[in-house]
Amino acid sequence: MLDRMKESSGSVLGFRFDGKLSESDYATILIPELERAMEENRNVRLLLKIEGFRSWRPGEGWEAFKQWPGLKEVDRIAVVGGERWREWMNRLPGLFVGFNGVDVRYFPESRLRDAWGWLREGLVVATPRAA
Repeated sequence: MLDRMKESSGSVLGFRFDGKLSESDYATILIPELERAMEENRNVRLLLKIEGFRSWRPGEGWEAFKQWPGLKEVDRIAVVGGERWREWMNRLPGLFVGFNGVDVRYFPESRLRDAWGWLREGLVVATPRAA
């Protein structure tokens, strides 16, 4: 399950999920939200907050996301989760392979506020992109 977080604004989008994302989550929520943000912003930054994490099953949707052409417009991803998620990230170093030019950082749940701050750091309010 994937939900957009209320703290999302402008070019910084946050999503809460339980570690099991379906292809439908990617196709009907994540990608459309990112594309909307990209219409008005040069770069987009993404927060992924994992809740109730038990296991990671990236599936076809994750691979499709890694191949999505719009990913080149994402310059930062903050992954927020519990200690078990940190362990999984260490075990699966290839999880974010293919995210060329994307700065991916892990934040423990207790530092959610810091993750939002890091994503908003250095942002300049830009004029809409030319069509």
